[in-house]
Amino acid sequence: MSDDIGPWPLLTRLTRAVASGTDLSARMAQAIRADLAFYRTDATVPLAEMEVSARAHIAALTHPAPTPEERDTAPRELGERRARDGVELTDVMDALRSGTKFLWDQIVAHARRLGTVSDAELVELASQIWFMHDAFMQAVTAGYRRESARALLSRQQERLGLLYGLLTARGSEAASPWNAVDRLGLPRTGGFAVVAVAAPATGRMPLPRIEQALAESGVVSAWVMAGTVQLGVVSTVDPSWTEALENGARPWTATAGVSPLQHDYARIGLAVRLARTALAAATADGFAYFTDAPIPMSAAGSPEISEPLMASVFGELLHTAEPERSNLIDTLAAWFSADGSFATVATQLWVHQNTIRNRMRRIATLTGRDVSQPRQAAELYLALATYRQRVGKDPDG
Repeated sequence: MSDDIGPWPLLTRLTRAVASGTDLSARMAQAIRADLAFYRTDATVPLAEMEVSARAHIAALTHPAPTPEERDTAPRELGERRARDGVELTDVMDALRSGTKFLWDQIVAHARRLGTVSDAELVELASQIWFMHDAFMQAVTAGYRRESARALLSRQQERLGLLYGLLTARGSEAASPWNAVDRLGLPRTGGFAVVAVAAPATGRMPLPRIEQALAESGVVSAWVMAGTVQLGVVSTVDPSWTEALENGARPWTATAGVSPLQHDYARIGLAVRLARTALAAATADGFAYFTDAPIPMSAAGSPEISEPLMASVFGELLHTAEPERSNLIDTLAAWFSADGSFATVATQLWVHQNTIRNRMRRIATLTGRDVSQPRQAAELYLALATYRQRVGKDPDG
């Protein structure tokens, strides 16, 4: 072939001469194996595969492609193969450096045997071969990273599918959750809780890096978007998991509901429902724990029951004109919040205690229920919790 093929005619001619009559790729593979401990056995990269890679490496000099796109094809495919094999990129780079050094040593030895290549030309050849090495390495790296990104996306999609099936009781995970639990890396023992976080109107994930934040605190979790809610399974092995959860969520403003602790993943469907119920009962940014407020949770959990119950308990109070209705509702909420202290309620609402007593009597007249009677007070509180959830206020004031 003509020496004018490729950008470096002398380097190409010398490399072809070195490769002529010998299996240079096999020798390069053996040299890399002798040089680098990682490649010593077939357990990492088989010798036959190393020879395939060495041929591509040598061909970059002996048969340089006419365009950058064609030049990058072979090294890019090499990078993709190594990524699929699970070889670390640093080990791939080490092999390329070792292979280029082997080639250079062979070229220098051949040139000196010929005696027709000057020292100045050797200096120029050194610059060219390491320029080729850098270009080859960049293409390998690009292929490696592209394949790694594809593999990561595939693993993420598989993981999200597993988690979505587990949390929404879809597919095989609904009948037997243990395979999904194991593949997600969730501990089988130590318990778990489900967290439901309301997504903003934009539809974005409300806690985008919560899994990483919890992992940094030693708490294992897995998260997925399910419609307008971000759902998470949080391991409760670490007793400080609630603290880690709230600290991890602090960089974002979010409203969340947390299920009671569970010990059997067969009950994860129930945990999801209870977490969603806690979220429905939440009235402000932060975490609402299902076990912390049974009555608001009951109101949120069965709206088809609690709303008619509220209408029945409040009765004529709901039909009272404003602003009286709001004043009475606010007074009732403050009374429960103050544990029945008229003085405290009066101070909170900036009115006289007699005004509070008059309003409480008015509530009794309109509803037929007196807060001094425990059962009637419970009915009023449940009705108040339901009412406040509908208008977005805290039943405790």
